[in-house]
Amino acid sequence: MKLFFAYYLLFIAYSLPAQEVRFSFDKKRILLGEQLQMKVETSIERGENPDFFSMDSLPHFEVLDVSKIDTAIVGGKLQLSHTLTITSWDSGRWNLPSLITNGIPSKPVAIDVGYTTPWDPKKPYNDIKGIVPVKQPGRDNWWWYLIGAAVLIALFLLFFPGDKNDKVVSELDSGAYKKAMQALEKLQKDKMASSKQYYTELITIFRTYLKGAKGIQSFSKTTDDLSIQLQSLKLPAGEYTELLQTLRLSDLVKFAQYNPEERINTTSFNTIKQSITTIEQSHAV
Repeated sequence: MKLFFAYYLLFIAYSLPAQEVRFSFDKKRILLGEQLQMKVETSIERGENPDFFSMDSLPHFEVLDVSKIDTAIVGGKLQLSHTLTITSWDSGRWNLPSLITNGIPSKPVAIDVGYTTPWDPKKPYNDIKGIVPVKQPGRDNWWWYLIGAAVLIALFLLFFPGDKNDKVVSELDSGAYKKAMQALEKLQKDKMASSKQYYTELITIFRTYLKGAKGIQSFSKTTDDLSIQLQSLKLPAGEYTELLQTLRLSDLVKFAQYNPEERINTTSFNTIKQSITTIEQSHAV
């Protein structure tokens, strides 16, 4: 697919030997996942076939949306234009065309794709302040009482440990696996309005299962925190890696507006389902 754009330029060069194709961009620097508007314009003789005037792939960029082709009569010619909404997950500086005249591309426009906003060296530096003396607080013995209370609590827990493990086991949901499978089956049948809604529901099913079946409080944890907790379940290395990739992909969908292909959605669904089944069969706590 990355060669498609080169073929597209060659096709324009042969189809429009005496015309211009103009490219314009609303910005020249974006962050990973940030959207960029790319406008493409050209003019052809009235009666010529405009079917060639389309594209759906760019090297280092992903085409998110393509507007309908707008047409107008200017100077007896048919002017064509449409706008592509693109983004990139590949950091670096990438060249995109600005103009093609008589089949010859002009100097390209450099689009920078970065991780963070650039630092502005023109901003003033913060002055280094001197040491500010701190008033010595009055002597207080409250911390002795705190130490004494901590010692008493530690002794109490040492001699009366209670049945904490039995309490955790009693709070587990024996039907968590069955509920998870039913929820996955329902999700597979329902048609979600967006990828964000789909992945939110998919990961919620997984986190709900972990809480009910294994007592893992995962809803308040980030993906990185959850990955550490999952290590205690002793999943096979391959399944553990695929599960982490699916969890991180869900973060991209929910927070970076990434819209994966249908085959990727199917793979993510199968990964979550297989992970739940493996955890359930391993009886790991």
